[in-house]
Amino acid sequence: MKRILIVLLLALAVAPLATADELESMPGYVDFGQLEDVYGEPRVMININGFLLKFMAAAAKDDPEAAALMSNLDGVRVNVYDTAGTMTPALEQIASVRKVLQKDNWQPVVQVKEADEEVQIFMKADAAGMQGLTVMTVNEEEAVFINILGEIDPEQLDAVMDNLNINVGSHDQE
Repeated sequence: MKRILIVLLLALAVAPLATADELESMPGYVDFGQLEDVYGEPRVMININGFLLKFMAAAAKDDPEAAALMSNLDGVRVNVYDTAGTMTPALEQIASVRKVLQKDNWQPVVQVKEADEEVQIFMKADAAGMQGLTVMTVNEEEAVFINILGEIDPEQLDAVMDNLNINVGSHDQE
C-alpha cells in the first residue's frame, strides 16, 4: 500500500489531475452535484484520470489483479463530506442522482434505506461489459460519493478499492 501511495504522489507531481471536462463525456460518468454549500469542502476528494491510473497500474507489480483493473479504468472520483448529523441534504442529492441514473439506464445493484443510513450502488453496462460504477452512501457521520469510470471487472473491484484506500463505510476507515 505504501508503494502505491508513493507512486501516486510522484505521479501527481508530473501528471495533471483529471478535469471534469475530460470525464463528463464518458459513458460511466456521474454528476453528483454540489454539496459544498451545505457541508463545505469535501474531507476527501480524489479525481484521478486514466493516465494516472495506468501509471499506478504499471507500478503495482506486487498486485497483478489491481494493476489489471486500474489499467482499464478511465477515471476514479471520490468525494467524502462530513455530515455532522445533518443527513437530509445528502439524502436529497442521492435521490436526485438516482432519478438521473435510472433515466440513463443505469442498473441498481444495491439499495439500502435505513433510518440512520442509505446506500445506493448503480452500474452502467452494455453487451461489451461494465462502463461505470457509482456508490453513494450517507450516514450521520459522512456522505460518500464514488464514481469509477471505464472497463470494470467486478471480480477485481475490491483489489482496486483497497489499493486506492477507498472504504465505503466510515467504520472501515482509520
